[in-house]
Amino acid sequence: MKAAVWYGAKDIRIEEIATPEPGPGEVLVAVSRNGICGSDLHTYVGSDTGGASMHVPGVVLGHEFAGTVREVGEGVTDLAVGTAVAVAPMEWCGSCYSCHHAWPQMCRKLALYGGYRLPLHGGLAPFVAVSRRSCYPLPAGLGVIEAALAEPMAVAMHAVRRGPSTLGATVLVLGAGPIGLGVLQAVRAGGAQATIVSDLSPARRAAAATLGATAVVDPVSGDLRAAVRDLTRPGVDIVFDTTASSVAFNQGIALVRPRGTIVSVAGWQEQARVDMGRAMVNEIDIRYSMTYEPETDFPATLAMLAGGGFDTATMISDHIPLERLVDDGLEELLHHGDQHIKILVDPS
Repeated sequence: MKAAVWYGAKDIRIEEIATPEPGPGEVLVAVSRNGICGSDLHTYVGSDTGGASMHVPGVVLGHEFAGTVREVGEGVTDLAVGTAVAVAPMEWCGSCYSCHHAWPQMCRKLALYGGYRLPLHGGLAPFVAVSRRSCYPLPAGLGVIEAALAEPMAVAMHAVRRGPSTLGATVLVLGAGPIGLGVLQAVRAGGAQATIVSDLSPARRAAAATLGATAVVDPVSGDLRAAVRDLTRPGVDIVFDTTASSVAFNQGIALVRPRGTIVSVAGWQEQARVDMGRAMVNEIDIRYSMTYEPETDFPATLAMLAGGGFDTATMISDHIPLERLVDDGLEELLHHGDQHIKILVDPS
């Protein structure tokens, strides 16, 4: 089968590899779609920080995928061939402090399908073998193509759970990429009174408006402070930062109300410079969100996708074949990322 194999910085090859066979406790999934994540771009360009620096050469990339069970390994008795599933692409040790508290995303031995830390092949291939525990059957009403959004939307759902209740709250979302737009939809579903979205991209601001944001603002040419004051004089109740930008994060500190909350759900690639003085005098609660807890966040995300709580038509901007992954996917996002929300790859 053809697969996208990563060997190093800007060295991804579409090459022939053997079709995997499921081992004991594993499932062979025929992949319908695999989304391109921002972290895939860091890996592609050879970033030497964060998770991108821990990828294993020679591995098939891809961790945002869904498909159909083609075969089950020994010991798998509760998942039938033909079942449509979304995959939570994590493996964890089960014995460390975090695992004992059901926080596998913070496991000290965390690994991801797609090559983070261990040579676990990912979803940029027609077939992938994954553990049974990583497979979540799709609820009625959710198509297997749209289910490829489950992984990034679970990141958004977990971020919202990490914050205080959004019922009746005023919320500022910094960044309108896939995670920011997912957060926007999740807080609106949670009863937020008003939502403001800030992003540099006109296309992404337009998407935020389509998805129901109360106000959208260009943080450079627009007046974000005025937009907040138009809705709430003391500042917003909650800020979600998805940008990994110190400038944006400090905007959030300046615009959240006293004793408000900021949730960081960004993949920081450098040390942040945070205005701790202002955060301290206003007793701002700064929280962090690390991916998701599969057993809690994946079922909730799939239910919201099935119920239309996430607008998949707006979120999915492109479908491309595996052979065009580099030119129409990774390179396109590097140079024109602001024109896209989520590009899905068809590896079949």
